[in-house]
Amino acid sequence: MRIKLDHSQGIDNKSKNKEGHQLLKNHIVFCSGGKASFAVADFVKKKYPEDNILLYFTDTLWENHDTYRFISESSDKLKLPLLIHCAGITPMQLMFEKKLVFNNMIGDCSKILKMRVASDFLKKQIIPKIEKWKNHQILKQEDFITDATLYFGIGIEELHREEAIVRNWRPFHVEMPLINNFIPINNILKEHNIIQPELYKLGFSHNNCNGRCVKAGQGHYRNLKKTMPDIFQKHMEEEYHLYMCVSAYRYILDNKVPEEDQIPAHMQESMLQELDDAYRDYFYGKCAKPKLYIHPAASASTRYMKIKKYSFMKRKGKNPEVKQLEDDEGNLYTDVRYPSEPFTLREFNLIENSKPEQIDLFDIGGCGCFVQF
Repeated sequence: MRIKLDHSQGIDNKSKNKEGHQLLKNHIVFCSGGKASFAVADFVKKKYPEDNILLYFTDTLWENHDTYRFISESSDKLKLPLLIHCAGITPMQLMFEKKLVFNNMIGDCSKILKMRVASDFLKKQIIPKIEKWKNHQILKQEDFITDATLYFGIGIEELHREEAIVRNWRPFHVEMPLINNFIPINNILKEHNIIQPELYKLGFSHNNCNGRCVKAGQGHYRNLKKTMPDIFQKHMEEEYHLYMCVSAYRYILDNKVPEEDQIPAHMQESMLQELDDAYRDYFYGKCAKPKLYIHPAASASTRYMKIKKYSFMKRKGKNPEVKQLEDDEGNLYTDVRYPSEPFTLREFNLIENSKPEQIDLFDIGGCGCFVQF
């Protein structure tokens, strides 16, 4: 749904001068549900107490229950309106629809469910499937988009993300107060008597997707398994069913095998429908397990029976790629590289149980929301 901003109606008369122009400056604080964005919101409120300030949260429907408590309390404690937008599907459902298993190389969950939702609304005034307000009555003028400054809770440790965020949000002016100002985040929480989100207390570095970030690494998933074993178990099962579904989908449409092993076009449609019927209800939470489904590779010739594996994590492969290269002076040298390979949560779980010392605890990973469109 697209809305049209009418700058002559719906705005408090006190916010306009005689020519109908706004008197109040607009400020939009992107709230990820993390404590950094709360500190940024507090900074903006103190710096521009008379201006029109909005807290903006894009919901993946996959967040920890305490995240919703935190953003609701943030709105109440800071006395600022909160707007929540949502595309209406979870990252897992998005992966099922796109027949992709996201990972640190492909992160369309943040791109589509957060960045695109926010960009479509702020740049094109397209309202997403779900819209909710908290403390709407505090909003000082209904047009909170025109000439707004956008704020992000990016700190100095994430300075590498600044340039991309600024570039992608043009023509809006973007600010990241945590980079240029000393803001004691935990002190700000104490000042407002608000408890930090639960995931921080459980040792997670960010408060995204209830610890299930598909860009996460081995150290992150060990913590998820330790602190929320039920969530880890469910996530591991979903990854397995997702990669089997994606593998079958790619197999049905594969035209790179010899012609005699390709599935005829007239059969592909019915096979894809059968695949969808087997998995859709499972990924949309309507049943505990997928329906019985036999991967099409099971009936292929032995040479082409391989079921391709996909996973959220990657690890250093065991098979080196050796190339003879030439430097600028014409000297030959050998280049040896170990391409990454899929590392499923099932494999991770087995190794973590039997040989925990082999888990790379420095491999954390994490979400890069709002970095690129």
